[in-house]
Amino acid sequence: KIRAISISNGWQPWIAGYQDVVAAVREAEAAGMLVLDVETGSGLPSHGLSGLGRPLLADPDAFESYGPGLFWAVRFCTPNFRPDGLLLAPMDSRTVASAAGRDDYEFGRTGGMSWVPPYLAGLYALAAQADPTITPDRFWSAALQTGRTIQVESDGCRGSLGTIIDPVGLVDALRTR
Repeated sequence: KIRAISISNGWQPWIAGYQDVVAAVREAEAAGMLVLDVETGSGLPSHGLSGLGRPLLADPDAFESYGPGLFWAVRFCTPNFRPDGLLLAPMDSRTVASAAGRDDYEFGRTGGMSWVPPYLAGLYALAAQADPTITPDRFWSAALQTGRTIQVESDGCRGSLGTIIDPVGLVDALRTR
């Protein structure tokens, strides 16, 4: 059974096929599926999400290794920019399966928002194994409750980073539910 749909793209009303995409997403959501896309301005109900950056050799398992994603780090220090309410997932400096071959992997120093939906869809699949009754709303709620917020320094300013998803904490919380 399909539980999550990951769309590494976004759409806007002026794009051909917009209404068809919106209708298909609404149909999938009505069937109980989690639909993840990269475009928070698509006109669909959106849970804010974004991607995290990490220095090349920093430990990917340490929350303190993360900071703003490379493409949005420059906005981190601008007035009125607050990542509060965002669910953040690893994006930059990741090793992923490669299209080059079945047993091949590739490393990407700079990711993009298209890397976030597949990561979260995979985590949703793990959440469904821990709690087969999981729903998209309960997943988001649990992800925000079990996530971690850290203080980071970026381009000379210090601030709070939005909620970093904690896969182990999330799955553990769902198992004990």
